[in-house]
Amino acid sequence: MLILFSFFYTDKVTHVIKENDSLMNKIIEEKNYYKINPIEGIITNNTIIPGLNGRSINIDKSYKKMREKGIFDKNLLEYNKIIPQNNLKDNKNKFIIAGNQNNKKVSIIFILKEDNYLNKVENNILNKNITINFFVDYQYLVNNSTIIKNLSNSEIYNYGLEGEYTPDNILFANNLISRIRNKEAIYCLVKSKDLGTLKLCSNNDLYTILPNIIIDNNPYNRIKKELKNGSIILMDLNNTNTIELNIIINYIKGKGLKIVGLSELLSEEY
Repeated sequence: MLILFSFFYTDKVTHVIKENDSLMNKIIEEKNYYKINPIEGIITNNTIIPGLNGRSINIDKSYKKMREKGIFDKNLLEYNKIIPQNNLKDNKNKFIIAGNQNNKKVSIIFILKEDNYLNKVENNILNKNITINFFVDYQYLVNNSTIIKNLSNSEIYNYGLEGEYTPDNILFANNLISRIRNKEAIYCLVKSKDLGTLKLCSNNDLYTILPNIIIDNNPYNRIKKELKNGSIILMDLNNTNTIELNIIINYIKGKGLKIVGLSELLSEEY
């Protein structure tokens, strides 16, 4: 009983001290100023555009970090994450059609089935501080793992066999990509609302991308007309598109947009 009382008494004393501590009061006073509400994902039928996590001050952890200094320091604030209700993790049965429009970022995707034009893409993105996404055909991936391993400034994902996903090629290709790139391949890619692929990928704990800009030719003109924050741009890997890629990159960057991998574009982190 004495031990229990001692613990209870110590806890109460600590609580009272904190309540009367000017530093603690300052943290509590500032908590609403530093709070950021989450931005909800936009769900329309079977599509989703991701939202953004919010944050709130963790009062006790912040107090603990600042106590030694004895003064309020915003750089020592600790936060709790606030996850939006319409988040990606709970909506893998939805097509992701764009990134959050509050971020000035876009993604470019190429489907990689053969070596033609690959060098042109690599030369165009070299030293440009951008990341391109390659969805790699299953057969090409199996036969060219060394090339895939050495691709720079890129993220690599699985395109199934000619765009057809099966449980086997998802398992094998995603494991291979994870092994040679040291990063999980968590996205499938479709060009239209293929509900079968959506269900299969969702059942395998993967997200399904349906780009909002799909280009086979005249890429520069299409992008000038349709580009916006969060765009996911799928371009055929052909001569015209690779010739215009440098112009497209310069145009996008000139609009103040950053060209990033899907992992960054679709991140819900604040």
